Amino acid sequence: MSIFDAKKAIKVQRLLSRKIIEKDMFVFPPRNVAGVDLAYVGDYAIGVAVLMDFDGLHVIETAVSAHKINIPYIPTLLAFREIPAMAKAIKRLRTRPDVVLVDAHGKIHPRRFGAASHLGVILGIPTIGVAKSPLFGSEHNGGKIIDGNDILGVKLNKNIYVSVGHMVSLDTAVKIVEKMRLYRLPEPLRRAHKAAEKIKNDMKLHKITVDDIIQGRITQVTLW
Repeated sequence: MSIFDAKKAIKVQRLLSRKIIEKDMFVFPPRNVAGVDLAYVGDYAIGVAVLMDFDGLHVIETAVSAHKINIPYIPTLLAFREIPAMAKAIKRLRTRPDVVLVDAHGKIHPRRFGAASHLGVILGIPTIGVAKSPLFGSEHNGGKIIDGNDILGVKLNKNIYVSVGHMVSLDTAVKIVEKMRLYRLPEPLRRAHKAAEKIKNDMKLHKITVDDIIQGRITQVTLW
């Protein structure tokens, strides 16, 4: 595993956080929304992106990627470990998503720059953080997650934490997540999570290999 400089990484987060745009940089309602999630298999992160129609909630396409992990697990710095596989999966989609839901925090982060924001800034696309557990800030009336005078995000029912990633307002982020929720998670993320777990299991059973994913032989598979 290569040497990872946490202090430099924190400086990068603080620098890039200045680039976050907290307003809608797309036409609402979006035509489509992607969800991106990860599974870990050995030394690899397996990224899955699922693109869905916003109104009909049907799957348009899926994409899979693999990236060898060379960064340790460090809370609040997970973006540096997770983003390569996520970004590769999104780039493999034939259709550019209008919005991407990320299984991570966005602004709900000590430096206001979780993985959802990091991904949005480096790819230049609208992103929304959708996380299943709290990370930072305190909950106030209406589920608002606040630090000082800054509203970082919103806690929805079933303990889902929504925050701005990039190029979206918090109000719109909540509307998109709520509209696409049939269960606990919004559908693109729920499908991406199930797909990532299926691929992980298939790899453990030696039905597919990392090389299959890296070479693009596992792309538009039926994942559920």
